[in-house]
Parts: sequence; C-alpha cells; structure tokens
Amino acid sequence: MLSHLVSDITPGLRITKTIAFPNLTADQVQQAISEDIPLTENLCRCLGTSDPAAIPGLCLCCDQLSDPQTPCDVSSHVLRELGHWWQRRVAGAGPDSRMTDVVYKMLVARFCGPATTVSVPCTCPPRVSVKTLGQAVWWTGECYTAVITLFPEQVQLLNKASPRVFVAGPPGTGKTVVLLLMAIEWLRCGHHVYVISTWWGSRAACSMLYHLLLQTVKKQLAPEVLASQLHLLHVNLNGEEKVEKAVNDLSQAASGGSLYVLIDEIGHEDKAFMEATKMKHIQTFCEKLLAQVPRLHLWAASCYHKNCPPGWRVEYLTRPLRSPPAVVREIKKDTVITKGVSIKKYSERGVPDHTDGPPVTRVSHRGQGHSGHRPGDCVTCGREVASFLHSLRVGVTEINELTTVNTVTSTTCGTPPCLQWRDVLVLNWGYFMFSGMVTGLQEAGIPVRVMEDDDIEDVATARSDVVWVADGELVRGLERKVVVCLQYDYRSLYGDVTRSEASRLLAPVRSDSFHSISRCTSQLVIVE
Repeated sequence: MLSHLVSDITPGLRITKTIAFPNLTADQVQQAISEDIPLTENLCRCLGTSDPAAIPGLCLCCDQLSDPQTPCDVSSHVLRELGHWWQRRVAGAGPDSRMTDVVYKMLVARFCGPATTVSVPCTCPPRVSVKTLGQAVWWTGECYTAVITLFPEQVQLLNKASPRVFVAGPPGTGKTVVLLLMAIEWLRCGHHVYVISTWWGSRAACSMLYHLLLQTVKKQLAPEVLASQLHLLHVNLNGEEKVEKAVNDLSQAASGGSLYVLIDEIGHEDKAFMEATKMKHIQTFCEKLLAQVPRLHLWAASCYHKNCPPGWRVEYLTRPLRSPPAVVREIKKDTVITKGVSIKKYSERGVPDHTDGPPVTRVSHRGQGHSGHRPGDCVTCGREVASFLHSLRVGVTEINELTTVNTVTSTTCGTPPCLQWRDVLVLNWGYFMFSGMVTGLQEAGIPVRVMEDDDIEDVATARSDVVWVADGELVRGLERKVVVCLQYDYRSLYGDVTRSEASRLLAPVRSDSFHSISRCTSQLVIVE
C-alpha cells in the first residue's frame, strides 16, 4: 500500500514495517506470542527477521513512549529507549539513496500535512475537498455549467416541443441549453439539423452550439444517429437579394417538406445598429422561410425580445442558471437590464444557489505606473491581472493525490482539477484595444492571443490552451470560469461629454458591459 502511495514521488523507496503496541510492554508482547508458534512465524515474516526473540525489540511498545496521561512529558529514559529502537529498526539499515530532503518534505506533506484526507463510506456522494481559491473557482464553474438542473419552465418548454419558438431573456438563463436539448431530440428522431449564424455577433455562439451537438452525437446518441445529420451555416442577410438566396438554399435542403433550424444570438437591441448592419432582414428571413417551408421547425434565442418575428411564440426565461449570484449582481447593474425594456429583468431563482461564488475582484486603472485612458492600453494593468491569475494557480499542473473512490456509491471524489489557461477570457467593452494588456500578460509568462476572425471556432471550442482576449460583442453565448472585463473611458474618445451623449456617438460600434460580464461562470475580474 505505501509503495503504491509513494510511487509517483520516488519508485522503489525503501519501506520498513513495524507494529505499535502503545499499551503493552516488550515483556508482555513476548509473553503473548511465546506459546503461539504460527503467530510467531507470521510476525517473523512480517517484520523481516528469522529470530523470534527479536520480535518485541522490533515492535514499538510503551517502553519507548511517554505516559498516555502526560504525553508531553518525555523523560530521559523514554528518550533513550526510543533512540535505541529507532537505531535498531529505522536507521540501522543505513541511508536510502532515493530519500532526499525534497522527497522527505513531500512525504511529510502528503501523510501528515493539510492535504491528508480520509475516505468514509456513505450512501450519498461525499463532499468535494476544496482548499484553495483556484479550486473554488474551478468547482464553482463546474456547478454552473456541467452540473446544472433545469427549471420546470424549461422542461415544460421542451415537452411542448412547439415547431417555432423564440426564446428570450437576460444572459445566463439557459436559452442555449434549451436549444441544445431540442436539437438533440430532433437528431434522435432522424432529422437533419441546421445551426445557422445570421450575423457576426452570433458566429461564436453558433459554432459552440454546433460542436456541443457534434460531441453529443459521437458520445451519447445511438449509433444510427450520424454526424452528417448536423450542419453549421453562416448566412449573409445583408440585403434583400442575399436574404432570398439564403431562404432558397435552405428550402432546397428541406426533407419531405420539413426543415429543422437553430439560430442562437439572433440579433441586437439597438434599432440604429440594426439599420446600419442590415440586421432588420432577420425577421424577413424567418417570415419568408416559413412561407416556403410550412413544416418549418425553427427555434431561435436572443437576449432581446424585440427581435422576434411578428406572430411567433415568445418564451421568456428569466431565472439565472449559468452564473453565481456574485456575477449576476454585476450583470443587473447594467442600464439595459435595469430598464427592462428590450431585455427582461431577472426573476428570483426560487431555489438555493450552489454558492454565492468567489467575490468579484477589482483592479483600479489609476495611480503610479498606470498609463493611457483605457486599461487595455496599460501594461501595469496587464501585470496586475497576470498576478491575480497566477494566484489562482492557473495552468499549474498538480498531482491530484487526494482523489478517492467511494466504496459504497462507486463515485469518484476529491479535490477538483486546476484551472487551465483556456478557462480564462479577457474582454473589452466599448473601445477594444489590448496592446498594453497583452504585453503585461506576456511579460508574466501567460500564453495570450488576441482573437481574429479566423480564431472564432478555436475560441468557441476552447481548443487551444491559451488566454484569449477579444471584444465582448464577438463572444456572445460563450462561457468561461474566469473572465477579465476591461472598462473604457468614453471621455478619452470624445472629450468631456455626458455618458448618454457618448453612448449616442459610440453607436453602433459600442458594446454593452453585460455581454462581457455575463460570460463568467465563476471568477469575475473587472479592471475599472
């Protein structure tokens, strides 16, 4: 057992067995075994001796220990007897070349330090041992993404399975989850499913949805469900002619007069923005597609309920599902949420949260060493963010030596894995510049990349183990355990103007803060 437990540290380490009898003297041990020949033979084999008379001297008896009533009172006699036993049993074999000071400290930490755990059989899964902030951040993120339970309204929506549904609600309320589960049911029934991105702000979300479905097909669904049933399309709706082309192409793909379509992050709330980017054609696209394919099954989702095509059924999801309360409280501060005009306000969860989540960490872009109006341009801000990420031990590979298997429930438990660089996003809202931030992160040894158009699929699938930095508007629908949000100073762009005036001037290129903050499933960092 001990050889196995230390094999990852130093294979072949010498191990000496002994037996402790803290309530018996050596004479009493000798008397107990003297007339039992089979027991004596077994003890000789166990303790590695051929002389039965040596057995009591190889055991640790009360002769070498202080009085149990006063254990701290170590007399010179006890100290001398313990020294003789130690020399005889432990040090007598000579030094072990594999044992070094470093190995000794690691062994002490493993068996005697705070990392020690005890596996207790129980009828329910044991609690996870979380001992560092980094582990807490990792586990919180898992609770709000990998281990979620749907609310009744979501289950009811899926059970109804209406052919055309527009799902709306504030960020992190399970809109994409509902689309994902509905698509799985379509695939299970043998249908071809088309995941469609209708504008540049939805590419990342639709790519993530497509790859999640692809994973489900390969790992969970029946063998007869083929990956070829799943399709990812990026359509261009910039103009009436392109709307007609997209409608015609999809109509031809309809099988037996039926078509199954998912559209995530379907649009934007700003009417001026919609006009400037021709996103008004999305509603026309949906209406014409339904006219050509009467048995159209189309489920779409957006934060903004005003994007729904006229006459379509709207289902609102307003209970936070993806983020802990500490993050949700920050999202609620955004004026778009507080007004509740284009985005519904959050409702109460009605059930306890797993945890309040790690407190929001704030980095102040001011003071000595800081430069520029925007945190993204500031090397010092980059260094401070890097310091915090290192304090979470992001990217540090540790031996997960505490994981145990519960013998009753056959469930694996223990300390959670460490955070990885792919668990971190650095996002800007407003004016996106990252030169100083990237430099500060790189100087601290953090693998960092600025997202380009060609990187969207990589970011959506978290394929590369790097910290991605991006405009928050481009990563709608994605989620990460750690999100660093950089604020901007609108006065640096237009001088000393009011916030409302700056908002008008920045439209349509501005990005609301909640799009960045709501990507976070655990640890939120705001550089303000």
